[in-house]
Amino acid sequence: MDTPAHHRSYAGPVPSGAPAAAVVHAIHDRYLYEIVEDLGVCPFARRCRQLGRLHRLPFVADRDGPTPDAVARHLGALLDAHDDAEIVLLTFVPVRGHRFWDPGAFEDFTRAVRAAYEARRTHARGLPRLYAVSFHPDPPKPAHRPTPENLVPTLRRTPDPVIQCVRADMLDALRAESSRSARARLEREMARIDPALAARLRHAILTDPALSSEIAERNFAAVGAGPARQALEDRLARFFEERRRAYPAAFAPPAPPAQTPAAL
Repeated sequence: MDTPAHHRSYAGPVPSGAPAAAVVHAIHDRYLYEIVEDLGVCPFARRCRQLGRLHRLPFVADRDGPTPDAVARHLGALLDAHDDAEIVLLTFVPVRGHRFWDPGAFEDFTRAVRAAYEARRTHARGLPRLYAVSFHPDPPKPAHRPTPENLVPTLRRTPDPVIQCVRADMLDALRAESSRSARARLEREMARIDPALAARLRHAILTDPALSSEIAERNFAAVGAGPARQALEDRLARFFEERRRAYPAAFAPPAPPAQTPAAL
């Protein structure tokens, strides 16, 4: 079988005993296909992958690194080599006890990588602007009943810590299209209720609706509560169990990342 286009070798040093990159990709592909794509968590992920514009770049995280500057350097090199890349998944395989197992520490590292990449952009011509967000095996647990907003951390429970980097120009274009579609829907509804109000609306300045809010609402309707939410939790639990069996013990998490919603 051909190697998927988004599979990359480890970037940076690989200590002995680390799981093979192919094993890491196999686990994360399950999450990509069965959560992100099949559940529609990211509406453009499947197309991006099928067009060869999605890349997963794995790193081993041990006491020697990687540093934010090293990650930014590898990210910049990948984008230089693939100027049509739209999504890059920086995937970190931490040794047991590494600070990346703490979601707060990994979020701090994500901010440092953003800053290092932006500094690199000021000195390198052609590097695209990126939006970068962290995904983590053990994000904060929702304290209240499920909502579209507190479902987001559950859907971002990747088998290993990940920084998702998305080209800003692509996401900005999607947001603009979402805004146009939302405004057109509102104008049609207003025309049905009051044609005079619809006419005034056409000349009004409206705040653009957030694309992320629309996606969150759709995800919540699909898997936010009830049996569908439980099926999602069960599927995620299987991924983490598969990771536990496939990775060497030295790369096991400190505890199984379980998450129980306040109300299913």
